[in-house]
Formats: sequence, C-alpha cells, structure tokens
Amino acid sequence: MSRIDLEARRLRLADCVARTVEHEPGTTVGPRTQTEIQMLLIHAGTMLVTVDDREPYVVPAGQMCILLPGHADVVAFADGAATRQTLVRGTPVDLTDGMREWLESVRPTRRLSAALTYISREAVTSEQTRLTAHGALVDALATALLWRFVAEFENFPAALPEPIEAARLFIHDNLGRAITLADIAGYAHVTGPYLIRLFREHMGTTPTKYLWDRRVTLGVELLTSSGLPVTRVAERAGFASSFHFARKVKQATGQTPTQLRTSAWSGRDISPG
Repeated sequence: MSRIDLEARRLRLADCVARTVEHEPGTTVGPRTQTEIQMLLIHAGTMLVTVDDREPYVVPAGQMCILLPGHADVVAFADGAATRQTLVRGTPVDLTDGMREWLESVRPTRRLSAALTYISREAVTSEQTRLTAHGALVDALATALLWRFVAEFENFPAALPEPIEAARLFIHDNLGRAITLADIAGYAHVTGPYLIRLFREHMGTTPTKYLWDRRVTLGVELLTSSGLPVTRVAERAGFASSFHFARKVKQATGQTPTQLRTSAWSGRDISPG
C-alpha cells in the first residue's frame, strides 16, 4: 500500500526548465537557499552535495539527486574532469506537508534508470526544440520525472541491477531497429544467458519479451495518437511486417489495429464481448 495519500498526488511542477549543463572541474555552485525542486542527473564526472551543513554526499556519474525547497545547499564539482549533468527544475504546486515529509525522508540519490533517463531527455529536447506549447510540455515531463523518482523508491527500494537498467535504456532507444538479444547483452556488458536470468529474477520476464512488449506499447500509442498508416506504424515500432504487428496488437489488446484506432478516435469501446 502506498504511503502517499491521494491529496499528495496532486503535486506538480510549474515554470520548469530542462537543460544539459557542463561544469568545469573544481567549480562550486552555492551556497544558495533552494526555492524549487531540482533534479540533477549526472552523466559524466562527480559532484559533492552539502545540504544545511549536514554530512556531504557524493553523486557519481550514473546517478541522480533531488534538491528540495527551503534548504541551503552547496554543490562542488570534482577536480580533474568536467561534470556533465541534466538539470530539470521547477516550482512545486500543491506540495502537501505529508508529501514534503515523504520526500525529506528518502535517500536523495538514486541510480539512473532507463525511465528516468528517457523522461529527462524528452524534457531537454522539448525545451530545445520549442514545440507548440513547449512550456506546458516541459512542465508535464518535469512532473513525470519527479513522480517516476517517487515511484521507483516506492516500488523498487533497491535499484535494479545495472545490466538491467542498461539493457532497458538500449531497448527504449532502439525500438525501431532490428536488434537481437546479443546486441542488448553486449550493450549491458554481460552474456545473453546471464541477462535473461537477471530479467527473470528481477522483472519476471525476459529481455526479448520486454522488447516486444515495449514495441507493442509504442505501436498502440502511434495508432491512437497519429494518422500514420498501419504499415508505417508497424515499421516505426520495429515490426518486420504489418501482419506481425497486427497479431501482436490483437494478442495484447483483443483488438485489431484498425479496431483499436477506431475505438480510440470515436471514444467508445468496440472490443468483442
């Protein structure tokens, strides 16, 4: 059962900024009193964070940390090499006392998961490309990043093994390409059988099934949110043929791609009884 009540789930971030920043070796940011929620995802280098004169903690590459409003913090970047990070920050709206207490109680750092990395990338891309209503989109993605951070602590108190996270990130980045178990395992720097064992132990599935599930999810999203022909949707989702795509969609949803699109666009469920 979640420790976070329904009222707390109204929390969102507004007036958000998302960008990738590189800090020179040995530089420092702060001291400053934090007025926003800041999420820092470290891609290269290391930083040392001190909050309210507490014991400093290290955030190495491959981890993220969250800084909360109302605290004084100092961030020092390691000597020797530049530190590259993604910064996503925003003003909290509807931050209840209970939610603040929960955020204060958890460890402020977490290993980067595929989902955390993907959401932050989308936020930065939206900020850079200035899409229509990009401000609302960046706010939504920043809020999603915060809630993903929360969800991973609630559901996965111990982070998933690094090879799984690497494999998931590779899969998410290559859904439209013809990739194999060997490709996925190679990116994660493990053998195929070992990766299968890890996925079964920690996720209850296999890397290959996870790949096809994600492809179906992408295909369904494209079917219901775009006007692309089914053949093009199948191609973009990584299927070799529209027949294979239709079979997988039918297995997952009980509907053909055409039925699924018609149902979504008409707002009614036409699945067989």
